[in-house]
Amino acid sequence: MEQNIVTQVEYDDKIIQVKLLNVEKNSLFVGDIFKEISKNNVNIDMISQVMLEDEMRIDFTCQQTDQEKLNQALEIIKEKHPRIMIYQNRKVSKIMVEGEGMKEEVGVAANIFDIFGQCQIPLLQVTTSETSISYVIPQELTSLAVQKIKNLYQL
Repeated sequence: MEQNIVTQVEYDDKIIQVKLLNVEKNSLFVGDIFKEISKNNVNIDMISQVMLEDEMRIDFTCQQTDQEKLNQALEIIKEKHPRIMIYQNRKVSKIMVEGEGMKEEVGVAANIFDIFGQCQIPLLQVTTSETSISYVIPQELTSLAVQKIKNLYQL
């Protein structure tokens, strides 16, 4: 495997993954949700969405240290938007794979998906940029995933 494609693999096992289901497909509605969270001073990290036929699902992560503030915000959101279903998972980790070489390299995500598949590591959330990919996986599989990725990219 060519070096300098992936230069860093890190993880954070002190996160909360939040799933919001039955979210209305409306930018103002979504904006209201995240405004409420920001009013409570919760720093959101990853955000991803899945568009369904009549609604959407939004997943995001934040630090476990924001749990109390997050709960306050989610209570207000639930009061304002009672049809939203909210789930939280604290038994997850975020793995960040980074490298400037990823801009030009094809297949980095495919290689990591393959590792996860071979090791039977479920993907709970994925976000990407030109130079990084972040994965949310079950916390108990973090060490295995990180080691396999580091081995593949000789880190």
